[in-house]
Amino acid sequence: MIKRYREKKFIDALQFENNPDRITEIIEFIGMPVSVEYTSSGIQMRIIRTPYNAIIVKTGEYIAKMDDGTLLELTAEKLAERYDEVTQ
Repeated sequence: MIKRYREKKFIDALQFENNPDRITEIIEFIGMPVSVEYTSSGIQMRIIRTPYNAIIVKTGEYIAKMDDGTLLELTAEKLAERYDEVTQ
């Protein structure tokens, strides 16, 4: 009989809001440099992993860090769909 399993992963996540306190909190959380860009399509944050590798997060989206340090960009919908909030 074939059995199906799912992998359970824990992540920590912060929502990007364009204010100095949240940007400082994100920098401390991810430990990488960022730049905030004001574009014709809105405000976004560029997380600079290497000079040629960046993650772009738009205002209201989430930056998530997995236990192994991998960073993800998630919309609120994707976060709710894939993860359940864990209260401590």
